[in-house]
Amino acid sequence: MYNGGGFGSFGDGGGFGGGGGFNNDQSFTSPNGGNKNRPQNTRPQNIMPATVHMMLHASHDANTDIFTYEGAELNLVTFVGVIRDVVEATTSVTYQIDDYTGPNMSVRKFISDAEDKTSLPKSNGYVRVYGNLRSLGDSRNIIAFSVRPLTTHNEITSHMLDVVKASLYHRKKNKVTTMGGMVTASNGNPATNTNGNSDNSLGLNPNQNKVYGALKKATSDIGMSINEVLNQIGGSMSYKEIKNAIEFLSNEGHIYSTIDDEHYKLTDMY
Repeated sequence: MYNGGGFGSFGDGGGFGGGGGFNNDQSFTSPNGGNKNRPQNTRPQNIMPATVHMMLHASHDANTDIFTYEGAELNLVTFVGVIRDVVEATTSVTYQIDDYTGPNMSVRKFISDAEDKTSLPKSNGYVRVYGNLRSLGDSRNIIAFSVRPLTTHNEITSHMLDVVKASLYHRKKNKVTTMGGMVTASNGNPATNTNGNSDNSLGLNPNQNKVYGALKKATSDIGMSINEVLNQIGGSMSYKEIKNAIEFLSNEGHIYSTIDDEHYKLTDMY
């Protein structure tokens, strides 16, 4: 799971060692991805945590061969699933892998002479895949450079958390952009705060900004309760108005519920 520093090596049950890991832009770096002397390549050089649903519904630019899903580029990807079928050939193995978010994804792994085929993952086992998303006609598949068995089922949960974290980052990144030094919302209009100044980088309305500001003061691991938010804000908002603002902030990925539906915390407080 992402911990701010990245993942261990393949053998240690994570991602890449020696130059790999989770970037500040919420994507994995591929090995030697920082080599500035490599030939120019328009395809992304970062590995994104993804699901089969995301890969199948990503838009594809045939000119650049780049896949995009909600602002995130899905060319080098990693996902977790269970093997439903295995077809072995002389130089490759083709897996049908199910991650329960869509139909089985076809994953092809080429085998070198040095690799032992008897050690390859078998049917009904959970695996983590690293590879390139490809489009051929109306179908999509993965050309894998690693298909390894999971060392713990906790990695399934860890992967889904990485997917959510990366998705929230890219949704927020593409919702609010800076144009000419002015912070603007996705509609291109200046974002305003409760004082009417154009310095609210999230593009919230006054009520939403008040609730966000109150939750920002939370010091507990469980965040802040709605009643505590009400006390923080005072009498300027009703309980119903606070609930509506919380529902909006939660749907937009700015906050999340903790121990129950009455306690919330900011998503960027880590």
